[in-house]
Amino acid sequence: MAYTITQGTNVIVASSGVPVVAIPAGVNGGIITNPYSAADQNVGTNPEPLYVNPIGSATLNANYTTFALQPGESWNVIPGQTTATTVNATTGGHAFTAIYW
Repeated sequence: MAYTITQGTNVIVASSGVPVVAIPAGVNGGIITNPYSAADQNVGTNPEPLYVNPIGSATLNANYTTFALQPGESWNVIPGQTTATTVNATTGGHAFTAIYW
């Protein structure tokens, strides 16, 4: 079966503390990566975690459904998940990579 690789719905957390949808529901898989360098994240001098939640709204701390991707880490999107994946960051303008198929 052929798949088309698509950029995530959002690739920047525009405002601090406001989660954005990175991957829509119903995809066949994908990857979210938190860049290693602060320059790539657009957060100044200190790289920071990217908070990911595959079943609800991502918060600014790791908890039962939100987990932290440290700088340089990636997460594989769950194939066939029925919920959107959201991300959040402490600093507005935090860029990340998101693709799905």
